Amino acid sequence: MAHSHRGIRQYQGDESGNIGLGQLGFKALTTGTLSTGDGNFFMIKVVGDVATANVDIDATCHQGDLLDIHACVTGEVIYGAFKNITISNLSVSTMQVLCYYGNPMD
Repeated sequence: MAHSHRGIRQYQGDESGNIGLGQLGFKALTTGTLSTGDGNFFMIKVVGDVATANVDIDATCHQGDLLDIHACVTGEVIYGAFKNITISNLSVSTMQVLCYYGNPMD
């Protein structure tokens, strides 16, 4: 018996919440773009083709606090309420830091 997909109702609550993450897009930081500028970001993800590659990340929170992360490696994910994200010291040129947009602040 074939079942048709029920769209978003196919998933449980936590699954549908995870599907929604990232729907507003992201800004990729690379050797050519080192900063997001001011905005509203909720997640940072480090991606690349070398597992041992690392990058330094400075993330300013909306409250004004600075999160300073040294040697963040490929695959790491950081959640928060970030206003500005800047990267430096990429160990390989193919590495990217994906900064996911959150809902606009009121």
